[in-house]
Amino acid sequence: MKKKIYVIACMLTAGIMMTSCGNSGSQTSEQQNTTTVASESSNFAYTLSGVELKIDGDLTEYTSKLGEPKGGYYEAKSCAFDGMDKFYYYDSVTLQGYQKDGKDKLYSITLMDDAVKTKEGVRIGDKKDKVVSAYGSTYTEKDGQLQYQSGNTIISFLIKDDVVESIVYSLA
Repeated sequence: MKKKIYVIACMLTAGIMMTSCGNSGSQTSEQQNTTTVASESSNFAYTLSGVELKIDGDLTEYTSKLGEPKGGYYEAKSCAFDGMDKFYYYDSVTLQGYQKDGKDKLYSITLMDDAVKTKEGVRIGDKKDKVVSAYGSTYTEKDGQLQYQSGNTIISFLIKDDVVESIVYSLA
């Protein structure tokens, strides 16, 4: 089961990045609005080993506090941003970074299994009702996901058969 959830979460993260890969050249007004939104504050944060992680925060600061990721580190040339995409595989959590203005920033946080939960208490394996109870009924439903946005952060819950299969925090 954990392997299946891991594969789904990896596919979801890759899908987010691939969606951005098709955009090249000048920015449209929609892309410019997304850039503007990215500077706004968010109520969504995730705490890992006592370190509060915020989307678009300083990835170098976070990883220096967290230490070496037990699951390893991977980087690849970004197709969505200038520079490299960076992946840090901590226990049950994957951090993905990108480069912005010469600095490493946190792009997404993927919860990999039911050993971890959001600040609001939702974890993989919970029912859709628990998500709605914790986050409210003001969400966007897209591709089988419930998406909640606060400032520059979207938290997405992939729901299948009324059960949470994946949880990803990402840059709006």
